[in-house]
Formats: sequence, structure tokens, C-alpha cells
Amino acid sequence: MKRILPIQDFRRPIAWICVLAAAGLIICLLMIPPVIGMADNGDFARVMSVSGIAPLDPGEAYEDRYFAYSHSQYAYGSFTPGGYVSTHVLLVAVSGLVSRIFNGQTYDIRFLGAFYLLFFLTALFLLVRFAPAPGGKKATAAFAAALGALVVWIFGDIGYTAYFQSFYGEPYALIGMLLAVASALAISSMEKPTGGLLVLFIGAALAVASSKIQNAPLGFAFALLAWRMMGLRQDRRWHRQVLAGVCVLIAGSVIMIVAAPDRLKHTNLYQSIFYGVLKDSPDVAGDMRELGIPEKYAVLAGTNYFQKDTAIPQRDPTLRKEVLEKLSHKDIALFYLKHPGRFVGKLEKAAANGAFIRPYYLGNYEKEAGKPPGALSYEFSSWSEWKAKRMPHTLGWFAAVYALFAAGLAAWWLRRTDRKSRLKAETLAVVALTGVMAIMIPIVGDGEADLGKHLFMFNVSFDMIVFSVLAGAVYGIFRIAAAGRFLNRKG
Repeated sequence: MKRILPIQDFRRPIAWICVLAAAGLIICLLMIPPVIGMADNGDFARVMSVSGIAPLDPGEAYEDRYFAYSHSQYAYGSFTPGGYVSTHVLLVAVSGLVSRIFNGQTYDIRFLGAFYLLFFLTALFLLVRFAPAPGGKKATAAFAAALGALVVWIFGDIGYTAYFQSFYGEPYALIGMLLAVASALAISSMEKPTGGLLVLFIGAALAVASSKIQNAPLGFAFALLAWRMMGLRQDRRWHRQVLAGVCVLIAGSVIMIVAAPDRLKHTNLYQSIFYGVLKDSPDVAGDMRELGIPEKYAVLAGTNYFQKDTAIPQRDPTLRKEVLEKLSHKDIALFYLKHPGRFVGKLEKAAANGAFIRPYYLGNYEKEAGKPPGALSYEFSSWSEWKAKRMPHTLGWFAAVYALFAAGLAAWWLRRTDRKSRLKAETLAVVALTGVMAIMIPIVGDGEADLGKHLFMFNVSFDMIVFSVLAGAVYGIFRIAAAGRFLNRKG
């Protein structure tokens, strides 16, 4: 009796081809001299000190260390406990330990870039390997290749990957988001999901939630998504693994929120009040009375926490006692609830800054490259440059995209009754929720301070939505083409 062989699935080899191509591209873009990274805006120190890394030249001039030039070489330092709470420092510390094996004298930030690249390639592999099949093997192979190209075009853009060789938390959150979504979609595509993929999903989701305090609430959304995975398998072992993962995500989010240092809370609260509510306020005195702030602090309206020569120093103990210890971010949120028009005005300002993947004021090149201070690399930047220069930057545009996407997901969820299809829709719903929270939380939590950088996760969410829509359109084209060929063959 002749044995019937299954149709060969080309998605796995195509996934490996995509991985190799993406690896070659990003290595050439970032790691082969001139090395590409991102300049320090003053945030690196809190990560470096905890992770055992120090500046290579402690006496370096301010204008060379900050904003204008990136650095690839650092010294090793002591592991100094600090108030910065994030699992991001663990990855930086591990990269430092690996770097010590190869060079005990200087730390090369390309080791950190290599870790980010490895995680990016893992997400790319999962998305291509578990790409949906629109028809026969040729259509499925072609769609898988197109999907891989889309991932690399959007998320391999230099606007995103330049972050890889920096100590910012943004690439950590990006990679966590990509891995969380890719592993969740893979889990929902498998006949019997594996514990390894579940661990990857939980770890990636925890990375997102613990990358920054403002991302901590996302852990609860991912915990709910993990809970929805319970019914994919009926065995007790799977149920215990899912429950453990849910508990880890909830605990991690709570710890991030509770463990935030008072100093950081007061800094952000100052920004929320004076560089948020009171900035450009039509009635500063009235807003201050409503919040219970003494009118003598009106001179601080429109100032940020790091501004010099303010009429009243931001670290003034009386200011701290009378304002920063008296109010909380809950009071800021309640103020905006009472004045929705004011909040919409802030959202409009955020939307104007919501299409810039990278800060254009932070240089990408080392000083040794001979580029002007603050020079940027525009290699492989078509997506980020299109967004920055041609895409609408209005609240109405973003609201329309999110509303239409949510409506499409709802229709998909209602039409499909199987658990796996609904889990895919719910995974993309978490992506959309991430974007909504990412544009609202910075306004309440940090005012208008450095909006472009604080909206990084909003960019990630929006780009995932665009990627999903484009992938769906391409899938539909291949499905129609495959069906047409079948009908013609049958005829």
C-alpha cells in the first residue's frame, strides 16, 4: 500500500531565510564601522551604574558625552544598587558579563545590540513560521516570505534598531512586545501549544510591563490574555503553567508600581502638574485652587523638573511638602476627567509627536566617525521617514485608525467561534490597548515632558496595527489568487 506523504510546509525554511537576511542587514547597519547607536540624553547613568558599566572617559566634555554622539566603548564599573526599577538592567548586566569574557578591559555595547538582535530574529522566525496558510503550498510560501519582508521593513527600520546599541529602555520594551505578540500568535496556531512558548510569552510580556513604570499597567492586560490561553489544552500541567504565568505577570506589574522610588514619583508628579496641567492653562490660578496648590507656586507654571534657574527650586523641601507629597497622579487623572476638553488638547499635542519613532535630537554616530554633532543615519529608514514626513500627525487620524481597527477585530471575534481564532483577535486587541494607554499615561504621569520619546510604545502599537492590516490585505490577495487557480484547474 502506497504511503501518502503530507504536503511539504515551506514556512520553516522561509523563516530561516528571513532570519539570515535580517541578521545580515542589521549587522551591516549597526555593527560594522561606523558603529551606529544612540546618544545619551542623561538617562544612561541610572542603568549603567546598576549594571556594572561606567564611562570610558570620566572627564569627557559634556557636549561630547550627551546628545551629539553615540558611544560603543565603555569601562567596567562596580554594581551599584540604585533606585531604578526595571528588569531591563538585568539584560544590560548580562551583556556586560559576556563582554568581560571577550575583553576584560572595555565593554563593547555591540554585545547588548547582539542580544536585542537575537530576540528580534526570534520574533521574526515565529511570525513567519506560524504564518496563516492562504491556500496551497506555493501561496503559503509566498505569503510567509511577504510577511517576513513586512516585519523587517517596519521593525528593522533604523529608527527602531539604532536603539539596540544604547542603554535606553525603549528597545527592551519593543523586543518584549514583538516576542509577546509573536509567541501568542504561535500558541494560537499550534495544535498543542508547548510550555516553552508559554514561558517565552510570559517572559516577553513581563519585559514589557517591567521596562518602565509607565508600562506596568500593560502587565494586567497580558495576564488576562494569558488566562484566555487556559482552554487551549485540557491537561492539568498546562493549566498550572498558565496560572503560574498569570500570577507572575500580575505580581510583576504590582511590584513595578509599588516599588517606584519616591524621588521618581515626585519628579514625574512635578512634570504632570507644572509642565502638564498648568502649562498653557487658560486659568492658572483657577486650576491651582482646584488642585489645592498655594498660589505662590504660580511662577512654576510651564516649567519642567530639570529646568535651571526657576523662581522656586524644584527640590525645595517646602514645595515637596506642600505640593508633591500632598497630591498624587490620581488627582491629575481626576482633574482631566472633570475637564475632558483640556485632556483632548493634551492628546492633540501628543498626536503631533506620535509619529516620530526616534528622537531626532540624539546623534547616531561616534565622534571618531567624523560626522557633524548630532548626525543621524538614514540607511534603511523609509518607514520611519514616511511616518515622520508624510503621514498625518493629528488626533483625528490616529483615533480613526484605532477605531476602525477595533471595529474590525470585534467583527472578526464575533464571526469566529473557535477559541484559537478569538485568541488571535484578542492578542491584537492588547496591541491596540497598548497604544491607547501609551498615549494617555505619559500625559497624566509626566505632562508634556519629552513627549516624542515617551510615545515610543505608541509608535510600536501603531506600527503593529499597520503591519496587521497590511498582512491581512496580502493574505486576502493570496487567498483569492489561490482560490482562482483551484477553480480554473477544476474547470
